[in-house]
Amino acid sequence: MIKKHVYIYCFFLSIYCFGQSTIEEKFELPDEIKETSGLLFFNEKIITHNDSGDGPYLYEIDTINGNILRVITITNATHTDWEDISQDDTHIFIADIGNNNGDREDLKIYKILKSDYSSSTNVAAEIITFSYEDQTDFSSQPNNTNFDAEAIAVYQDSLLIFTKNWVDNKTNAYAIPKILGNHIAEKVSSYDVQGLITGVTYNPYTDAFLFSGYSSILLPFLIYIDQNRPSSLDVFGGSVTRINLVNSIYLEQGSQIEGIAFFSPTKYYISREYFSSSMAGITLTFDQKLYEFYNELDYLLSTSDIDLSKSSIQISNPVEEELKIFPKNKTQEILSLSIDDIHGKKLFFVENQNTINMRGFSSGLYFLKIRFKSGEFLIKKIIKK
Repeated sequence: MIKKHVYIYCFFLSIYCFGQSTIEEKFELPDEIKETSGLLFFNEKIITHNDSGDGPYLYEIDTINGNILRVITITNATHTDWEDISQDDTHIFIADIGNNNGDREDLKIYKILKSDYSSSTNVAAEIITFSYEDQTDFSSQPNNTNFDAEAIAVYQDSLLIFTKNWVDNKTNAYAIPKILGNHIAEKVSSYDVQGLITGVTYNPYTDAFLFSGYSSILLPFLIYIDQNRPSSLDVFGGSVTRINLVNSIYLEQGSQIEGIAFFSPTKYYISREYFSSSMAGITLTFDQKLYEFYNELDYLLSTSDIDLSKSSIQISNPVEEELKIFPKNKTQEILSLSIDDIHGKKLFFVENQNTINMRGFSSGLYFLKIRFKSGEFLIKKIIKK
């Protein structure tokens, strides 16, 4: 949402450089979605929405030219302050959780069936409501609250809500079930991001989180959380990397990046909302745009970019009953094997063996994680027939 406050701009040249990670402009978004707030990649299309001042609409966008292909109405929803969108295998989740004043007592997440979304432009939603376990003050405090939020992610069996803390510039992670009902959001993790978090995506290919945000002087950044985390919902309990995005070509200081979504093991879409401000007779305007970001950190974990023919491991894949891993030399002794589903839920773990009986697994896509005694690891997509 375009915030009603003034920033003092201190524009300067800052070159973004982080390994081979790159960001580039893809296209300008249509005027209908100037306040793009959340992003999703589904059925080879981009889905986005405005945060406020619009109806309860999802906009389906062509990935090549940015044209709007469909507008989907959530028939039983209101459009108070939609801030993010996420998904699991069967549902899309829309977060009406914007709370700049900290006084909302009607926070909700709309849950719609993907099959309904794909077959119709008018869709009814289940409604999940919640409140934060540690919020006791609901007085209006514009841009002075730690209970605003603009980011959600489906992870394991939970919906994670990440706050946008105006007071201390941290983000807190709260968990609720992703089922119909009125829930108390439990605080499960926290991190000092030194800015305002505006979006998040969980990448099941690499078991990593990528957050979008900007600082108090509108310097856009990303926060990357890799797969070396506790098995609990403490997502900030592992390795955290900050990626600054400002450069002289694509993302200037003043860019309010809002939505983020993975669309391949190493690539993401990022959206910037329209923003205009005048100071000392100078008007600065930032058009709504979509960017493509390639993350070198994900490449190190990418399941599709690993060439197993050049490694010292062979894997029987697809799997009918028994998954077998064949180290080619003693330097690749296996310490442990684990299997996760596509949402990061650990389904199986074993140490010091190189076979897994998958007879009881349903057909579908899984992620095999191999840890070696050398300290190295490998992640590989596997298909259960």
